[in-house]
Order: sequence, then structure tokens, then C-alpha cells
Amino acid sequence: MAFDLLLMRETDADWSIDPVARKESAKRKALPVAFTANERRSLAMLEPSTQTFVVNVISWSRGQGIPTRLSSTTIYTPEQSTAYYKDGKSGIKPGRLDWHNVGRAFHLVIPPLGNTPNYDAYALIGKYVREQGGEWLGDKPIRTPKGVIYDTAHFEYHPGFNISTYRKSELAKLEFNQAQRRARQYA
Repeated sequence: MAFDLLLMRETDADWSIDPVARKESAKRKALPVAFTANERRSLAMLEPSTQTFVVNVISWSRGQGIPTRLSSTTIYTPEQSTAYYKDGKSGIKPGRLDWHNVGRAFHLVIPPLGNTPNYDAYALIGKYVREQGGEWLGDKPIRTPKGVIYDTAHFEYHPGFNISTYRKSELAKLEFNQAQRRARQYA
């Protein structure tokens, strides 16, 4: 059972790939905060509990005066994950499932302060995300083939899951297939 943010009710259906539910969702378009069309598309690609989490985080951050936006970098295909690894933008080795592949990771965009990223705002949101059971990678060094990076805009929501055990689970296979279908639908 998941909570459908667009329909504002509990549902068993994966509404993002069900044509009838998708039409019903399109009619309502009701979310507690304003989202652009691109943000709505990105939100629709995420795993349902992660959708709820993202809306909560963005609502909170905007309430703090931080003009936070959801990036379009929600679902990665295995090929994209491999390319990011080779380019030094990810520490996930090719062929390994990551949270972006299943719709449990997302990027938030905060306008920079002049030419400098607004790290203080990211850190404040990162603290809030952790308090709510999520994860922020902005202050964790990530080893890549081209050196160490900090993925300041990267957030995750996978309460109770550890990536190594999750990768071996049936749930991972199910969520991967659902996420890839949603990504094709909304691409």
C-alpha cells in the first residue's frame, strides 16, 4: 500500500503506469506546494514513499525560505549509471544497482549565492532530511575513478534498507522494473 500524492489517497496501484489512474491523477494535479511541470514529471518517476518524502522536504525547505526545486535527475538507467561512474560523477561501479535506478534517490536544486553553491542551505536541508529518516551525501566523500567528490544535491529515502542487502532482494527487482517503466513513461 502506498500513498498517491496526486490523488491524495492510499492505493495499491502503480498509478504512473496505469492509464486510468494516470488520467484521474492528471485531472486533480493537487499537491501541497507548487511544482513546475518538470518537477511533477520527476516526482511521478519516484518510488511512492519517496514521492511523499520529497514533497515533505520541499515543503519544509520552502517554509524556511529556501527556494528548493526538484531536479530532473530522478531515475537513471543502468547505462546512465555506468556513464556517470566513468565520468567520475558517481562511486557506484557499473552493473551495481543504486538508489537512482529504483526511484529512491533525487537531487534538489538551490540557487547559488553569486557564483558559489549555497552549501549552508544544502546542509540545513541535509540535517532535516536525516532527522526525517532520509540520507544526504553532500558531506560524505565519494570515491570515483577520477577522485573524490561530494554530491551536494543528492538525497535518498530508503528507510531500513541497506544497499548491499537490498540489491539481493526481490523488492529491488520489482522496484527497478517499476522505476524503469515510470522513467520511460515520463521521459
